[in-house]
Amino acid sequence: MLRKGVKIFKFINKRSALDVTQNLEYFKERPDRDENEYKGNIVISITSNKQYLKAYISKSKAKSLFQSIIDGNFTKLYPKGFVDYGGSIREGKVIARTLKIETLVNPDNNDPSKKKVQIVFTISEGPGQKTSTGAYKPAGKSTTFVQSYLDPVSMRECALEVTSYIQSAEIAAQLIGKPLNTFTSVSRELDSEIGIQSLLPSGASGIMASISDIKKITNEELKILMNEVQKEYKQRVEAYTNKKGN
Repeated sequence: MLRKGVKIFKFINKRSALDVTQNLEYFKERPDRDENEYKGNIVISITSNKQYLKAYISKSKAKSLFQSIIDGNFTKLYPKGFVDYGGSIREGKVIARTLKIETLVNPDNNDPSKKKVQIVFTISEGPGQKTSTGAYKPAGKSTTFVQSYLDPVSMRECALEVTSYIQSAEIAAQLIGKPLNTFTSVSRELDSEIGIQSLLPSGASGIMASISDIKKITNEELKILMNEVQKEYKQRVEAYTNKKGN
């Protein structure tokens, strides 16, 4: 449903380039739990010093992180900065990956009486370990790292764009009965009962059908769809309020 290759936000300066993309339509089948586990995420990519790395933030963590920027509560919610760990297996070796987002305050070179505030994105990789729960953690010093420095206005723009995109994706997924959340066996039964199958391509079955198989819409079409939904909701609330008042 969501278009691939969309850059939700892009920031470039002389030292680095930062891109924010998405992998929100990602589910992992878990037969042992009878679940289709939701694993969607927001992807942060940074190029600096001729190095390129990317990190993944789960949808729930991304919503909390970027909403705190919008609300002005980032330093209160993350006093030591936002830190998220991940990793992968590469050529048989465990690689640990760390994403850190923190606020840096220094004197302004142009006016020492003022402060220069920057938000620093750092992605680092190095040797790691995989825990019994399947998580990754560093097991030594990082061997590669990249950084990008954003000014407060650019960071707020980034937060607004990412938050808006996630909300749009969630609404669009809900409208077709495929919410961006974990599905259980009960979800499968409901799919059949309410006729969700009619929305899926021929040959698709239940939650195993990928959202990406459903007809794609443009961002403009998605905005129009959201406006129509909000308009309908407002009309229903007004009608209910008027009826209750009478």
